[in-house]
Amino acid sequence: MSERVTDERALEAAARLFDLLPAHIRDRDAREGRTLEALFRVLGGGSAEIDAELDRFFDALFVETAPDAALPAFAALVGAPSFAALPSGELPRALIANLLRYRRGKGTARILAELAQDVTQEGAVVVEYYQRVARIAHLIDVRPDRPAFADLRPGDMASRAGRAFDKAARLADLRSIARAAGRWHVPIVGAHLLRPLTPLFPAPDSANPTLQDVAGTPVLRPWPIAGTAHPGYWQLAAQLERKIRLFNPDRGAEAQAEGKGGRQEPHHLPDRLHRLPLHLETEELRHAALEGGSPKPLWFGAKDLPFALFARRKDENAFTRLRPEELLICNLEDAPLAPGSRPAESRTHEWSTGALPKAQAHVVASPILLGFDPATGRAIAPAPAAGQQEIVELRIAYAYGIGRPIGAGAQERNDDEVPFEVLDTDRLKNFVRVVDATAAAGGSASDRVRSVQTLSQALADVLSDGAGKRALIVFVRCDRETTAATVRVHPGTALHLVAAQWRAKATGPGFPDDPDRLGYLVRRERRFTVDAPVSVAAAAPPAANEDPGELILDGLELTRGLSLGANAVSHLWLRHTTLRNPGSAALTTAAFKHLFVRIDDSLSGPLALESGGGPGRINVSGSILSPDGAALPVLAAENLDARLCDVTLFGTARTKSVEATGCLFTTALTVQRKQEGCLRYSYLAPGSDGPRRFRCQPDPTLSTAAALRAAPVFMDTSLDEPACALLHPLCPDGIRNGGEGGTEMGSFGPWGASLRRANLTSLFDDFTPFGLETAILDDAQSAPQALRRNKP
Repeated sequence: MSERVTDERALEAAARLFDLLPAHIRDRDAREGRTLEALFRVLGGGSAEIDAELDRFFDALFVETAPDAALPAFAALVGAPSFAALPSGELPRALIANLLRYRRGKGTARILAELAQDVTQEGAVVVEYYQRVARIAHLIDVRPDRPAFADLRPGDMASRAGRAFDKAARLADLRSIARAAGRWHVPIVGAHLLRPLTPLFPAPDSANPTLQDVAGTPVLRPWPIAGTAHPGYWQLAAQLERKIRLFNPDRGAEAQAEGKGGRQEPHHLPDRLHRLPLHLETEELRHAALEGGSPKPLWFGAKDLPFALFARRKDENAFTRLRPEELLICNLEDAPLAPGSRPAESRTHEWSTGALPKAQAHVVASPILLGFDPATGRAIAPAPAAGQQEIVELRIAYAYGIGRPIGAGAQERNDDEVPFEVLDTDRLKNFVRVVDATAAAGGSASDRVRSVQTLSQALADVLSDGAGKRALIVFVRCDRETTAATVRVHPGTALHLVAAQWRAKATGPGFPDDPDRLGYLVRRERRFTVDAPVSVAAAAPPAANEDPGELILDGLELTRGLSLGANAVSHLWLRHTTLRNPGSAALTTAAFKHLFVRIDDSLSGPLALESGGGPGRINVSGSILSPDGAALPVLAAENLDARLCDVTLFGTARTKSVEATGCLFTTALTVQRKQEGCLRYSYLAPGSDGPRRFRCQPDPTLSTAAALRAAPVFMDTSLDEPACALLHPLCPDGIRNGGEGGTEMGSFGPWGASLRRANLTSLFDDFTPFGLETAILDDAQSAPQALRRNKP
């Protein structure tokens, strides 16, 4: 139970007790300085502590609700084996909860798959390779699932090759899978694991949602081709002419509900979406809608899976959910040969009814409302039919891939470092502006909480009435801002720009109204995009004993960079932020006297922090720094002391001094003061000039050729790709397991993938029958691999 929840309970308990007193006593106490009310607050604090302790006791009775500190007791109770400690310190709660059930079914592929999912928190498929070894075909024992030759007719054979669902028959390979990479043999079992993770933006429940209903559904932007806009062209990527790879969310619960023994099929797994299976299913749904059939869809069986599109036409206030049979799944990897061309507004379907020779032929056109490519996030709408308007807004509920929940996205971002309950106190006053394009105008600029329609209006209110207060600008919709913004920060104050859900305080019977409580911030399922340059300036010169203000960005996606004016702020904190400006620096600074920059769990382009002569510091943790198409250092901070933890840098870095732990410097690092700081559990590219090292890669005594062999190997290096900065299976063990505590180096070290897989390997001996040999196989794909496998 957090301290702020306990304080809230104490206030509520005190209010309930005090309200039991007669009104004349409360009135007299108010006239005499509220001494009695203060006493009741003390009494309420004790009552709240007792209630909180009882809650903790009852929570600890069940493994699902027990705090992390109680999990070792549950693990000992069920005899769970020891696990390598993850960086977060957590134990596999799901495994502890299901361990007894797993032991009852040990030795089966279904249990091994569920075990792999519980331990690694990744998608998993277990394959018994004796089922993939070819057999001689004869009529005594007909086995259609074990053909003698590979069936090359299915169009998705290439996309499945070498992965979990590669069902092509193979000749036996008698080598060991652990020592010699043999796979196709009777005693071999492989656990195929899928990375990256797949956070989900959920869809609204309504078939015709309103503007308010789609607040948590990201909006698509126009897709220009060579700088020219075309009607009906849309793209999901925030950057011009870039791509977003859509993923299927984890649908393992559906496999249990379908009654197939829990065995998973491709439509259950959190993997990249492929065009062909979706195209075949939408075609089948179109045929069934015309012929009167009732097929059971696999991919589009749930209301918002694997994705849901919502269109709003001109002069309309509500959106229309596009049904799967109204979509044309197409390949938009490249721009159309004729820019501006659009798909046909219908597809013709032919079928026959009745028996020959009197069979009756039917030819009917099925309407197409949108051509969509799930492999690129691009869409082209047909020309509107007679009497229809153009689509002016297109939104999508979808899942995307990321190696760990970083950057702006749908992931849970609440923690104790950022405000959840917005409460005024004697020391801190709050000023809240809720940015909602659908909000009705009203209220005055001096209101503590007020909804505004634009970012510019929110910034104007903060400038006029936010001095001396903590100002929060809350973006409650997954919208896109296209107007350049200048953020002015008052000296000595903090300004938060956060994408989150705003929950107003509850009042009524049983909920005494606290006039100082303004509301709550729920930081998930929201991402706000600013597709314009953002600059930061001081609202006023600071006083002699006053520092410039603080600016905190949380859950925002900036596509045109962020620039800090002269002495604009003293502290800048980027938290779960995507900061890009392709081809240029993403963050620039003018002169400053003192500057502290903090970047946590973010994706960023180059940081150019060399302007100005003042001292300062930059702390970066759990993030990826990329040149993003610019011929610039990813970190240019020669006036700043740098402290880096679990960071992947795809370019050169220059700092005054550096302390780094678990970092990957893929190109040279240059440090002015080498006598300060330390590099720990990190990789440094040849030519780096830094401070003393402790357990870093490569070993300085190695030859140049050996040092090159010790370099990291990545799945992808582009910020546009879901596998960006993921370590390739061919990456040397010194990088994969060389981080502090045995984790991998780089930005995904806090996830502890190598430790999770080591824990899984240690469990295989207890859960596989004698004589079987098991191994973990990585089914993650790089962008070139996925592109080759996703044709047509």
